[in-house]
Amino acid sequence: MIQAMRIGMRMRTACCSLMFQKALRLSRASVNQTAVGQIVNIMSNDVNRMDEFSIFVSYMIVSPIQMLIVIYILFDYIKWTCFVGLALLFLLIPIQVYMGRLFSRVRSNTARQTDQRLRLMNEITSGIRVIKMYSWEKPFANRIADARKTEVKYIRQACYLKAINLSMFFVATRIVLFVCFITYVLVGNQLTSEAVFVSMALFNTLRLTITFFFPNSIGLASELLIGCKRIENFLLLKEMECIPDQQQQEKFKKENFQQKHCSENDDKKCKNNNLEDNLITPPPAQPPPLINEPKLIINNIVAKWSQELMQPTLRNISVRLKSGDLLAVIGPVGSGKSSFLMSILRELPIESGKIDIEGSISYASQDPWSFNESVRNNILFGMPFDQKHYDQVIKVCALERDLTLMPFGDRTLVGEKGVSLSGGQKARINLARAIYRNPDICLLDDPLSAVDTSVAEHIFENCIIEHLKSKIRILVTHQIQFIQKATKILILKEGDCLAFGTFAELQQMGIDFMSLLNEKSITNDNDGSDQSGGGGGQGGEHQKLTSSNSFDGSETFSTDCAIRGRSRTISSGFEGFEVLPSDDNAVATVANENQIKNNNKDDDETKSDTKLTEEQYQRGSIKWKVYREYLKAGSGIISLTITIIFLVLSQTIFNGSDIFLTAWTNKNQFGENQISDQEQHQDIIIYSILIGTLFITTIVRSVSFFQICMRASERLHNQIFERLLQAKVAFFDQNPAGRILNRFTKDLGIIDEMLPSTAYDLNLTFSQAIGIIVTVSIVNWWLILPAIFLTIIIFFMRGIYIKSARDIKRFEGLARSPVYSHISTTINGLASIRAFGAQKAFERQFFIYQNDHSATWFLFISSSRCMGLIIDWIATIYIAVISFVIMMSKDMQGGSAGLAISSGLMLAGMTQWAVRQSAEFESQMTSVERIVEYQDLPKEPLAESEPEKRPSNEWPTEGTIEFDHMYLRYSGSDKPVLKNINCTILGGEKIGIVGRTGAGKSSLIAALFRLTEIDGSIRIDNIDTKSIGLKDLRKKLSIIPQDPVVFSGSVRYNLDPFNEYDDDNIWKALEEVQLKTQVNNYKGKLSGQITESGSNLSVGQRQLICLARAILKNNRILILDEATANVDHQTDKLIQETIREKFSDCTVLTIAHRLNTIIDCDRVLVLDAGEIVEFDIPYLLLRNKGIFYEMCKKTGRSMFANLYQLAKITHKNKLRSNLMENMDKTIVEPILDEEDLAVVDDDEELLLNSDSNKQND
Repeated sequence: MIQAMRIGMRMRTACCSLMFQKALRLSRASVNQTAVGQIVNIMSNDVNRMDEFSIFVSYMIVSPIQMLIVIYILFDYIKWTCFVGLALLFLLIPIQVYMGRLFSRVRSNTARQTDQRLRLMNEITSGIRVIKMYSWEKPFANRIADARKTEVKYIRQACYLKAINLSMFFVATRIVLFVCFITYVLVGNQLTSEAVFVSMALFNTLRLTITFFFPNSIGLASELLIGCKRIENFLLLKEMECIPDQQQQEKFKKENFQQKHCSENDDKKCKNNNLEDNLITPPPAQPPPLINEPKLIINNIVAKWSQELMQPTLRNISVRLKSGDLLAVIGPVGSGKSSFLMSILRELPIESGKIDIEGSISYASQDPWSFNESVRNNILFGMPFDQKHYDQVIKVCALERDLTLMPFGDRTLVGEKGVSLSGGQKARINLARAIYRNPDICLLDDPLSAVDTSVAEHIFENCIIEHLKSKIRILVTHQIQFIQKATKILILKEGDCLAFGTFAELQQMGIDFMSLLNEKSITNDNDGSDQSGGGGGQGGEHQKLTSSNSFDGSETFSTDCAIRGRSRTISSGFEGFEVLPSDDNAVATVANENQIKNNNKDDDETKSDTKLTEEQYQRGSIKWKVYREYLKAGSGIISLTITIIFLVLSQTIFNGSDIFLTAWTNKNQFGENQISDQEQHQDIIIYSILIGTLFITTIVRSVSFFQICMRASERLHNQIFERLLQAKVAFFDQNPAGRILNRFTKDLGIIDEMLPSTAYDLNLTFSQAIGIIVTVSIVNWWLILPAIFLTIIIFFMRGIYIKSARDIKRFEGLARSPVYSHISTTINGLASIRAFGAQKAFERQFFIYQNDHSATWFLFISSSRCMGLIIDWIATIYIAVISFVIMMSKDMQGGSAGLAISSGLMLAGMTQWAVRQSAEFESQMTSVERIVEYQDLPKEPLAESEPEKRPSNEWPTEGTIEFDHMYLRYSGSDKPVLKNINCTILGGEKIGIVGRTGAGKSSLIAALFRLTEIDGSIRIDNIDTKSIGLKDLRKKLSIIPQDPVVFSGSVRYNLDPFNEYDDDNIWKALEEVQLKTQVNNYKGKLSGQITESGSNLSVGQRQLICLARAILKNNRILILDEATANVDHQTDKLIQETIREKFSDCTVLTIAHRLNTIIDCDRVLVLDAGEIVEFDIPYLLLRNKGIFYEMCKKTGRSMFANLYQLAKITHKNKLRSNLMENMDKTIVEPILDEEDLAVVDDDEELLLNSDSNKQND
């Protein structure tokens, strides 16, 4: 048996490994067709059928052989009437086959619905922050409820089929014996104890084989076929085109980096137990082959993501590049810029044309991707560690100061999906990974959009221009100010090459880049209420964009937070500014920081590495609370009472029929007088009534029991999902998505499908055991003593076994989570992994996670089989004792002796199963325990306001925001992130919010939306936000988040999940963001489907969807987060104009790192270290030469002049407007007459001259 289970385990691990290897090769179109939740579902539920099938597969062969032997023996005792019973057993086989087909159909439907639910769960866990800020918990809860309801419908059907199946199993022997004995009596024979109890023992043996093991093997075989078909469908998905020379080129690059030490921990021998070890591979022993001069030739390619698309994604693109060339790729949203890079990486299938590549490639994706390891290993990504080169890369990627702020330096864990990093840090680590490999060809997908202007200039000049000057560089960007230094420029529009050539050549063609740049600056600066966009125009290949904001990026960490894998920036992923060292003070500052870093270097070396947050698990026996919660969720008093009554009734009739049969045979065999026909017929009628009643009560018992289990499963899911939606955002930051999904996949799958069957088996075997002991005791009361002794020994052995089995099962559950998290991480970063040739490393890591799980699983099955062997020996001894007592009893009748021995044999056969199932039941109850744990998640405050405190529907009417002594602390940290925030934002004001690293901009959003609770108060139109419900607050605030999040479903659902607006309003909103034409082309119009994570939209189009949401809500307060960081200038202009028109009377808070987006705001709020240091009109802040002035100055002389000019013009226009309207008071205390307006003009020349001198110095 253990060998069979071992084979099943090997089959399961082999299929999982094959699926993961296939996932690494999937084409992008295939990835878009397959949700992560579906892959996880197949790897968690479908492949488990192999473990179960391996146990029963042998009975497909054993059962027929055993049947022939039993027929031969029975014929000697009850002659030809045995064939009547066998015929009935054979009739059960087609019934079982039919049941198997039903099981197969139901299983297929269940798996499909489970996939749908898990896909939704994956979206919810990934986008929970946006869901909470939009206050969309209810529509998503409804979607999950609908999916779960359909899933439960099929699971309930499966449970009812199991109930019928198990009922037949329970009564099959009694019905077969009934038919045999009645036929035997009716043909004129008399029942004897010899005939009855030999037949009973043999039919019991055959019953177990024919009605349980054999049909189970058929049912599991049919379920396994469905699972194999699903695996086959996945394995048949289209793969990407391979690059034959890529691995050889990667080896060549690793040879160039060969060092004696691969990392700072090499003195510890690599055990290959984490991703770091697996990414670091030894350099090739043989000298590298020589390669030709690097080059990239793209000749007239035509490419499309899917054959279903009518138009190609790219058409007739031709480019020729050599070493030292810098190709800038520009174009509007959706023009195919990212798709162009994907075609070079062979991710985008090429229909015609040719791409000729000589040299190694590295790739920095638009969506910064990271895996759950240290910062250093995210940068090294398999390359040997070279301190000098590493430091140089850190410097040119502007990461020096970030590493000094992290508690463990570059050993700090980035967390799943980089949760402990700000957006800017993720983008720059992503870039550093590409640069560190020292590639021949660098593909950079819009890396400059995620950082502020000064950092973008630093990276462009020091990294792209200087550090990579000898490389072939392809830069996708929307920042036209940088393209002048490109050797070649490619302009794309709707997949076509609009123009290609040098900057000068394109100017001669009539393309005026300077006017486009100026237009962009004015567009951005005329309105500070700028809005997120998604750039890149990828052809749908990315699933999610994570933008960012700054040079240094990270806000100050606390050690506790870092160990938990989060920082202060996680609430929104923003970051502050870094001041470039352009003057003596700045140089000194950076020097001091470097000195601090060096001084702390030795201390850092002695620190232990940061560890991932371990998943919590319970110890010891399952608490009674868990059983109580399960029963409470599944049954009320009435249903539980009915189930108990029918349990007792059916078991009493089951054993009572045996006792009646014993009395009948004793009467026939030892009666003094011949039994009359009337008495014989009377006994037949009584026996028939007993068997009929047994069948009915057993059906009711089974159905009511499974009904309780299904109700418990349904309610437990609803309870924990509701609690999950109410959980604080910090919970999602601290727990990987795989860990959460594990509860909703494997654990819930066990509760849905495995636990009811196991619990019913346990119910059945224990009730039978008690019935048998009572029956045997009635025969001879002395037999109760060995029964008691047997019970004590078995419970003692079970107690020893369960202590280990329980924790082994818990560890098995914990070992599953990393497998699912690794799958999710790999799928999300598939393009980057393949671009760097790291498939083997991730494959090895998957094998390690799987081996860890297999080790705990094999330990579990080994311990259970050992227990089974011990129980078998104990049961055998018990049978020997019964036989000895019977032989010593001289006055015992044959029927009674037969009943005692046959019952004893039955008890011996079920004892091992009962103990095993009791252990299995407790092991499976750990899944209930893990589910119940989520019922205690820390909740957010109440969503609904108290009736007397609920604001009116029109609130807020003005949009005034008052911060009064507001402090914010994250859980686990005593140090406040925001300190004593006091300011008032008037209704209708446009406020820009900027700040350096650790300033607290992201925390300000968390405070406004109450993602984290605050001290002090925030009042909106004189209502304290803490006094009202979260739903009433959040639905009145509009936010266009940094990550343009869309969800699978219709266009209408993504814009209006509550169905609050009619079609005309939705079409109008789409028209205003210029998406009406595209949506009109969808099949179903507004009902057209958006795929998971919006993968069939470009990032910019996703951002426009977010803008359309804000237009529909039309709230008085709008928060913008890096609105135009990643969009082309045409979309930038569209967004600015839309905001200016639609939100002119609204209060707009713009969090930005591009200063030109907030320079024309009414006021600018400057944060530093969680405190407000400046808050005034931008022009006045520039005159005061404070922190904001320094930030502007670091953008460069020309940009500073632009910023100053725009601030001056904006200020002058507002003053004149105020004078014309004869306002008594303005926003601040500005100049109110023409004389002061003249001061503005006179002051400009003096300020610009002094600053230009400093810039020249």
